[in-house]
Amino acid sequence: MRSTVLVLLLACASAGPAPTVRTPGDQVGALEYDVARLVNEHRAARRLRALTLDTVVASVARAHSVAMARGRVPLGHHGFDERATRVERFLTFTAIAENVALNDYPPPRTVRVAVDGWLRSSHHRENIEGEFDITGVGIARSRDGAYYYTQIFVAKARGP
Repeated sequence: MRSTVLVLLLACASAGPAPTVRTPGDQVGALEYDVARLVNEHRAARRLRALTLDTVVASVARAHSVAMARGRVPLGHHGFDERATRVERFLTFTAIAENVALNDYPPPRTVRVAVDGWLRSSHHRENIEGEFDITGVGIARSRDGAYYYTQIFVAKARGP
């Protein structure tokens, strides 16, 4: 029987060599899109507006996932303030939040397991159902096959 590990951390608002990360390629991009699609399906079922995918927010999220997958930072929200500052350089916002996850399920199941885990957690679900407009999803896969997820949620500031 295959042993599977799913680790979810509290959602954030506001030894030996490090493993390498596989080249993302099209498969990881498709998985990132699937996360956003499942989150938006959940939001639609609750009559919430869809989140718009932003490629720059996604690049910030992906960089964090890569750092976790390579072992440069622990699984979690380490450096969240710096990611918020990076997003703020190109997008004025009133709120920003983040969900992270880790699992080693195969590609056909990994996204569903991550999103379902977030939805079972009140803190993660609050981010998914929050008053946000924009999202970016980044996934990286470590050499041992584990998928590291980061999803950033942004509430864009409105004009004066």
